[in-house]
Amino acid sequence: MNETSCPVLFLCERLGWTPNYDTLRLAVKRNLIAMVVLALVAAPLSVWAASALPQAKMEEFSDAEYGYSFHYPSGWRIKRLPEGDANKQIRVRLEGPNGSSFMVVMDKADQKITKEEFQADTQAKELVERMMRDTIEQIYKTISRNIKATKMTVGDQEDLSNDSGIKFYVSTLHTVANGKSIIVAGIHAFPFSKDYTLSFIMTAFTEKTAKGEINALVFVFNSFHLSSEPSTTEVRPGPAARAPRDG
Repeated sequence: MNETSCPVLFLCERLGWTPNYDTLRLAVKRNLIAMVVLALVAAPLSVWAASALPQAKMEEFSDAEYGYSFHYPSGWRIKRLPEGDANKQIRVRLEGPNGSSFMVVMDKADQKITKEEFQADTQAKELVERMMRDTIEQIYKTISRNIKATKMTVGDQEDLSNDSGIKFYVSTLHTVANGKSIIVAGIHAFPFSKDYTLSFIMTAFTEKTAKGEINALVFVFNSFHLSSEPSTTEVRPGPAARAPRDG
C-alpha cells in the first residue's frame, strides 16, 4: 500500500508519516454518536494484539441489503449486527488492535436523490461542502463533548462523490484527559436513488497504536466502498489531502 496516498492523512501525520441538499437530512446523528461514544468507553475492555498487515490474510465483509463492502485482516473480531430490535441501524462492528474499532451505521434519509439531479445542480460542490460542515458540527463536535475532550482538531476533509452517490470523509483528533488523543474518522455516503445513508466510522487511540498497526487501520478505512464502486484494494488506495497540524 502506498503510504503517501492514504485518505486518512491526518491520522498518518499524527503518527510520524509524511505523506443539505435541503431535501437531505443527516439522519444518522443520534445512533452514530451513541455508538461511537460507547465504542470509545468500551475500548479498554477489548485491547488485544493484532498481526501486522503484511502477514495477515484479508477477508471481505459485504452487506448485500445496503450495498457496501470493506476488507479487514482475518484475525480481527467482526460482529454482524443488528441483533433483535435494538440498534437496527448498526450493521456491523469490527474490532482492531489496541482498542481501535470500525462500525457501519445505516439510517433512513428523508428523501431520495438521483444521480441526474445531483450532477445537474450547478451548486453541487458547495452543497457537499455544506454537508461536510454540518457533519462536523452535528456529529463530530457532539462526540467530542460526550467524551469530554478538551480540544477537537479537524483534519482531512474530502469530497469523494462519484456516479454511485454523494460521498465524503472527515477526520478529527480529540484531546482528552492527560493530553491523550483519539482519532475519529468517517466516510459518509448517500447512495443515489436510495432512501438511506451509510457511515463507516473508525476510532483509534494514538498513544496505543504502533505505525505498523496504523497501516492496517488505514487499509481497512480505504477499502470501504459502495457495491457499485470499484474496490479500492484493486485500484489506487484513495486521494491524499493535506491535513492541518494540531497546534
